[in-house]
Amino acid sequence: MQETGIVRRIDELGRVVIPKEMRKTLRIKEGDPLEIYTDKDNLVFKKYSPITSIGDFAKIVADGIEELTEKVCLITDNDNILYVSKSKMKESIGRNISNNLIEVLKNRKSIISCRMDGGTIIPICENEDFQMENQIIVPIISGGDCFGACILFDKDKSSKFNSSDVKFVQLGASFLSKQFD
Repeated sequence: MQETGIVRRIDELGRVVIPKEMRKTLRIKEGDPLEIYTDKDNLVFKKYSPITSIGDFAKIVADGIEELTEKVCLITDNDNILYVSKSKMKESIGRNISNNLIEVLKNRKSIISCRMDGGTIIPICENEDFQMENQIIVPIISGGDCFGACILFDKDKSSKFNSSDVKFVQLGASFLSKQFD
């Protein structure tokens, strides 16, 4: 655990203020849920992601979509990449998603984009190039809340997604969203 040198006092109601710099670094916004637990003698606050509770389903969905489409599928929450179907890309798991992708999730709109047709490819992570030529992003929405995204992408410059590819990603996002109902 990294020491910061920042000390805060607990008020009479048991509240403590998390410094703005830490909130910014950890992407904690007003209203975000925090998980609180103990680790030996430490009190730990961790940003809570409901989608991590369905991790096995996310893996099954991503691997199934890859098997059907032969393209890379990944699952994110609203902050990080949770699962990538290609074993060569497993090092991307846990990385922060890009601010552009965060905006897409906030808007709760699906995106289908092909670079060859002049489409804009949304970066998945800041400072990381997945070298995508085609991309489908479908937010995982349940009860009006966005929990993350199901994303399919392809590096092949000569191919385009077909309607089945789109439907598989929509079905994957829909299946994952049902886990929160």
